[in-house]
Amino acid sequence: MQSIRKRQNLPKRKGKKPRIPLPSPLEAFFATYAPQFQYDTTLSSVLEFYRLCNKSGWGRDDPRREIAHQKFKDALVQQFNVAYGTDVNDLASWQNLCHVVRIDPIPDGLDACRDAVYHTFINLVDLVDTKTTHEEVRLFQSERALSEYTRSTGKYFPSGNAHAGGLLRFLLRHILHPRRGYDALSPRGEF
Repeated sequence: MQSIRKRQNLPKRKGKKPRIPLPSPLEAFFATYAPQFQYDTTLSSVLEFYRLCNKSGWGRDDPRREIAHQKFKDALVQQFNVAYGTDVNDLASWQNLCHVVRIDPIPDGLDACRDAVYHTFINLVDLVDTKTTHEEVRLFQSERALSEYTRSTGKYFPSGNAHAGGLLRFLLRHILHPRRGYDALSPRGEF
């Protein structure tokens, strides 16, 4: 009797085991608190972190919360790196960002991609979360509008993290002290 592999003309696997997807950095972070806490990937990672804190009974000044928060911030930055890359000179990474933030047409050149993304105001937590929530990333007219949204939702992206690559550093905005007149140069009519 022929094996199924031969009947279907499939190539031999040569001892390779099936690939099991590794957990994402955020999944790995939240898994450390299982089974007491189950991470819902369809929700905002920041809101899930706040839910973890509430479920664990950690107040704002609790040292356990601060330790968990630092680990969460590391995972959030690493999740960005996995999803979008770290190399500020990688055209494919910039074109991926252009696609996610609905820049159309997507520029062919590196400088044009950078310029288009630079003049787009997005919350970086939402940018990371869109890969699992499948919600469109909200676009803002100005750095001030982005700042107001970030403050009202608590979706702060860590700045100065040791894991941040050049691409991420390029995207960071002045959330606590937004600059006056720092608006999108050519509004795309989606704000």
